[in-house]
Amino acid sequence: MNDAHPTVIGSTSAALLVLAALGLMSLAAMPQSIWEQLLLAAALVLTMIVLRPVALRHLYASNIGLILRFVLLTLGLFVSTRYLLWRAFYTLPTEGVVDFALGLLLYAGEVFAFVILILGMFVSLRPITRPVAPLPADRSQWPSVDVLIPSYNESTELLETTLLGARDIDYPADKLKVYLLDDGGTIEKRSQADPERRQAAEARHQELNALCEQLGVQYLTRERNHSAKAGNLNDALPKVHGELVLILDADHVPTRDFLRNTVGWFLRNPKLFLVQTPHFFLSPDPIEKNLATFQRMPSEQEMFYTNIQRGLDFWNASFFCGSAAVLRRSCLDEVGGLAGETITEDAETALELHRRGYDSAYIWRPMIAGLQPETFSSLVSQRARWAQGMMQLFLLKNPLRSGGRVHWWQQLGYLNSMMFWWFPFARLIFLFAPLAYLFFGLGIFNANFTELLAYMIPHLIGVLIVIDYLYGNARWSFVSEFYETALSFFLIKPLITVLRQPRAPHFAVTAKGEVSGQDFISPLARPIYWLIGLSLAGMLAGLIRVALVPGSLVTDLVTLFWNSLNLLLLIGALGALLERQQRRAAPRFDIDAEAHIKCGDDWLPCRTGDLSATGIGLVVDAQVGERIAELSRVRVLVQRAAADFVEVHVDIRDRQRFGDDLRLGCLFVGKDGALSTAEKATIVRLVFGDSERWRTILQARDQRVGILPASRIMLQLVVQYGLAHLRFLGRNLARQWQDRWQNHRHGERYAPGQSEQHLRSGSAASPDAHKPPPSQPPVTAALSLAQSE
Repeated sequence: MNDAHPTVIGSTSAALLVLAALGLMSLAAMPQSIWEQLLLAAALVLTMIVLRPVALRHLYASNIGLILRFVLLTLGLFVSTRYLLWRAFYTLPTEGVVDFALGLLLYAGEVFAFVILILGMFVSLRPITRPVAPLPADRSQWPSVDVLIPSYNESTELLETTLLGARDIDYPADKLKVYLLDDGGTIEKRSQADPERRQAAEARHQELNALCEQLGVQYLTRERNHSAKAGNLNDALPKVHGELVLILDADHVPTRDFLRNTVGWFLRNPKLFLVQTPHFFLSPDPIEKNLATFQRMPSEQEMFYTNIQRGLDFWNASFFCGSAAVLRRSCLDEVGGLAGETITEDAETALELHRRGYDSAYIWRPMIAGLQPETFSSLVSQRARWAQGMMQLFLLKNPLRSGGRVHWWQQLGYLNSMMFWWFPFARLIFLFAPLAYLFFGLGIFNANFTELLAYMIPHLIGVLIVIDYLYGNARWSFVSEFYETALSFFLIKPLITVLRQPRAPHFAVTAKGEVSGQDFISPLARPIYWLIGLSLAGMLAGLIRVALVPGSLVTDLVTLFWNSLNLLLLIGALGALLERQQRRAAPRFDIDAEAHIKCGDDWLPCRTGDLSATGIGLVVDAQVGERIAELSRVRVLVQRAAADFVEVHVDIRDRQRFGDDLRLGCLFVGKDGALSTAEKATIVRLVFGDSERWRTILQARDQRVGILPASRIMLQLVVQYGLAHLRFLGRNLARQWQDRWQNHRHGERYAPGQSEQHLRSGSAASPDAHKPPPSQPPVTAALSLAQSE
């Protein structure tokens, strides 16, 4: 087998894990007294607690680390297996049909979670960090590369940044061509019946065509907008002729070393069809932004790109993620281009090429910087597309019946990625199950307190230990539960649509770079309000049961505790639904680098504080601050890499004193006013050109803190931002009722829309101060500040 693919050791480890699981299942099924089971559970959990830090210390040691990983995962598997066997044989209610049906439904949700746990263990059995394959000294052997950047509705400014970054990739000019694939300026778009839309498409077509000509890249469009992104790329393939294809989303700006770090593997392995790299984001997703976690903990997607893809790479099952990837052109031609039967054309294409016996690779080094959705509504749209696409793939091209030359370990890798997106069904079962008991007394789970201590509690602790061990560096405890709770209600309908009509979904473009001038509550908040109301009512019903229904105290208290955890997650979801203002068009990131400010004949020393595509923050001492006090436009030398400095011109727009230092907020400007193309290219190289910068940021953020500290932090965030949402809502509802009362006193008719316009930010601004744009009309007055998006 090829480098970094499953080896005999790896396959043997997987086989041993399966055999151990089967043996332990037999052991778990052996009859023992409850006290013996309690002692066994205590011994198992204690062993896992002691073993976890030892296993983490040897995480990357090849032999001992693998043995410790195998032992810890086997123990966790045993603890969960004995729990599920106990649940199946001793706890399902038999008193009535409804009780049994609901009990079986809850058990099905737990079995689903158990399957995902097992698949995750398998995928992460031996994650690898694939090294860069160096390119030969003879450049004539380097393959030619076409950079394809599909676009639909992105702004010219955003596209210009990505095109400049792609044009600046360090690769021989005669072997690199950059193409913008414009799906917003197709002939179909420019021939619409609506004159306003037709003119907008024509203007976009001409503007982007001129931009590409100015930058020296190729502009391509097509006749019709069929098959969305896959159709756009497939239409371009006959028009380009490189041996390799680098695909970039419109907001994914590459670093200069992208091709030097990826192309070498294609020369080393002639059967390689894909080299995928991580998606690294400069902006937080809406939940991270609204809960202010982006700088405090690993980003939500980093578990996939830091852990899962590296695990899949060992099994030769890493797959195409739509962008930041290089593909072999001949392989794409063999399968007729990118697949388009599902709306996740990337994973579908990878599965088809794996079926044909080709290999994939994953380079764990961030070499693009992109943007995340800005609003919760956009996030839901993005995740609904992913969930629908993966369910389509499961139903239409199930890897277990894929045939071809897909190995069993690759099938399990794909199965893990597809089945994960069924989580809304299980999460909603876990939300509503305790309510069924609290409201109606339905017996969904039969157990006494001692049995819970012997089976359930060890299972929950074991799962926490295993998940933290496998993913704790990139996903803290309870972050997954929080995201699933916030998203499940909104994903369930799209998933049911796929189950009913697998070919029904259509590709939806995710909005990026949205700007909001004030805080507002997402229009999707209403279902969460209802769920919180139901949970609170369930708490009240449970307390009444404790007081009035004898003989069920343990069940009542356990179910109340379960419902309390659900309630906390729902309240936290409210915090995610209070959309915080986003005024910056370009995200800034912290950076500490050497810099110098030109003052007269001197270059004065300073440090950088932050950086973005539009400006830079500089930190100077008091002496330098005095010397530049009268300057408004200056030249700055900024360190880009080890010994590489870039000169830029900036306008100093803001000065703030921090102790003995002065912080300068600066805007990039051109030497003679407006930025020239060359000056823009210099800024793009400064901001986006160095992958080592992204790697450093990622390493600083991806820190393991442990189960208890992560739980404490999550609890604090849930309470803090959930209550902030309720205060915000209460303040604006109070003002709304005050307006109604005043209008009533003066005999005026109440107009909800007028009230909303000056309540969005919770301020007493004039009604015209924060009018929403026509494309974002206000919704009901009850939400008071929600906007349609």
